[in-house]
Amino acid sequence: MALLVVLLITSTEADVQLPRTKRVRITNSLASKVDMKVHCKSGAHDLGEQIVRPTESYEFRFKTNVMGTTLFFCSFQWGNEFHRFDVFKNGDDCSKCFWTIVEKGPCFSYFKSFNARPELSHAFTDVDAKFVQRGKEEK
Repeated sequence: MALLVVLLITSTEADVQLPRTKRVRITNSLASKVDMKVHCKSGAHDLGEQIVRPTESYEFRFKTNVMGTTLFFCSFQWGNEFHRFDVFKNGDDCSKCFWTIVEKGPCFSYFKSFNARPELSHAFTDVDAKFVQRGKEEK
């Protein structure tokens, strides 16, 4: 019986991960200097809608799940614009995932130093970041 338990534990060890604390920061760098609504969710948590003023940031922390399937996605709205994309997918190599939002799309920066300059990760019209305008989704 003990051998069966040991075999079961070692066979699933590769699939199970220790929970790790992650941090996501989203900064409003819109050139139009308007407030941005941010609404972030995972399969288990709804963080609610936040208003992020120009040049300010919204930040949240969480622990990854043991199955290695953690995913957080956020929607962003300002004026007539509405966008969404994944801000953290399990396997992302960051403990501090910093996003800067500009009109063209999200800019990602691994936090390695305060002088790190974010670079455009992908345009909002990419497949990862489906563009939604007033409830009409383009594919």
